[in-house]
Amino acid sequence: MTLALALLPLLALLTLLAGLMVTPVTGLLTALSILLLRHVTPEPLPAVILFAAVSALILPIGPAWWLGRYTDEAGPSRVAGAVILSLALLIAGSLSLPSEDMLQNPALLAAPFIPIDAAVVTVALGVTFIGLATLSLRSGARYQLAGLLTACDGLLLTAANIRNPYAGWLIGVCVLLLAGAGTWLVRRLSLLRLKSTERREGGF
Repeated sequence: MTLALALLPLLALLTLLAGLMVTPVTGLLTALSILLLRHVTPEPLPAVILFAAVSALILPIGPAWWLGRYTDEAGPSRVAGAVILSLALLIAGSLSLPSEDMLQNPALLAAPFIPIDAAVVTVALGVTFIGLATLSLRSGARYQLAGLLTACDGLLLTAANIRNPYAGWLIGVCVLLLAGAGTWLVRRLSLLRLKSTERREGGF
């Protein structure tokens, strides 16, 4: 397991507290983990791996830049509940996964959807679960969008860890469309307000 892969769940947990401020770093670690997933093979990186890594970099930059001038409407926070749910899902997912020895069965290795690295499955599931917990329990559109982007990082890591390249292309395109639609909806539905408006209302 690489350092980027080991730090990825920790950065995903910080999304619960910092929202879109953390998602660019999470995207960078996801892209590094995707590229390093195939570093031991002598062949050139497949195009689907490069596509997944570039998508992981682009995914958080656009929404974070586009929504940087906006702030969330005030609302109740459920940080503790989101943290507890994230940790519970992470532990449950880790305990339910098969061991790496079981995945090395020659009959299974011939299947197209068997993961390349069992450790990556655990991290990808953890990041996806943390993102979904943030999306469902944190209040405020910016935090919820950050949870969506974090879950998309986990899906991209999963796509890069699948032997079938078609799954990587499909998941990557769907993730980009999902992130773009989520960002557009946040702006379209007027779930945020400009920071300059907030300062004027506060008397600054």
